[in-house]
Amino acid sequence: MTSTQRTIPAHRARHTLYTLIFGSAVCIGMLLVRFAITGKMLYSGLFGNLLLAWIPMLLALFIWRMPSGGSRPWFWVTLILWILFYPNAFYITTDVVHLKNSGVFRWFDILMTMSFAAGGMFLGCLSLYLLHFFVRERFGWRLGWLFAGCTLAMGSFGIYLGRVLRWNSWDVVARPMKLAEDAMSLVELHNAKEAMAFSVTFFFFSLAVYSFVVSMARLHEGAAHPAGGGQS
Repeated sequence: MTSTQRTIPAHRARHTLYTLIFGSAVCIGMLLVRFAITGKMLYSGLFGNLLLAWIPMLLALFIWRMPSGGSRPWFWVTLILWILFYPNAFYITTDVVHLKNSGVFRWFDILMTMSFAAGGMFLGCLSLYLLHFFVRERFGWRLGWLFAGCTLAMGSFGIYLGRVLRWNSWDVVARPMKLAEDAMSLVELHNAKEAMAFSVTFFFFSLAVYSFVVSMARLHEGAAHPAGGGQS
């Protein structure tokens, strides 16, 4: 554990949160424009997935603001829920598979879908960064990055379960036996190859995005703490 723990300035966290709210509003606005033009509810799933992406963000904020003397059971319950819902943030990037030319300019659908995907990615990055920072300031930068890497790896596999096997986060509680059965089926060679290829590829994609976001955040941290001892 580090001898001196620092916190993220509240005004910076609020500013970042407000930009995510603004970005989400832009996404929803584009979707409403599409509905108004076509009169069809096509792509409405993007809205639902964006709402799901906000769940780990809100859970991370709850953990981050939890007093150090707070109830430990509440901390672990919230952390487990965060782990279960975290894959929903990056999941939106896979919604590009639904792109189709229907009712409006194709470029509009592409931009709208990518806007939702970007919103989900950055919600996921901030959510993870808050907990990454939480771990790093208590146990050091190595364990901080280990936590972040493991989260992204588990999230990538979770996205495979959601996109390919069509499982949802709440199925862990609603249908645990069926979920375990499907997960065990991945042991079969042809299933295992696809699951591994998808999970590894998505892991490096999400790691690249997250690393860039962290590097941007560290520019500000470096300015505030010039003697950071080389931690990342």
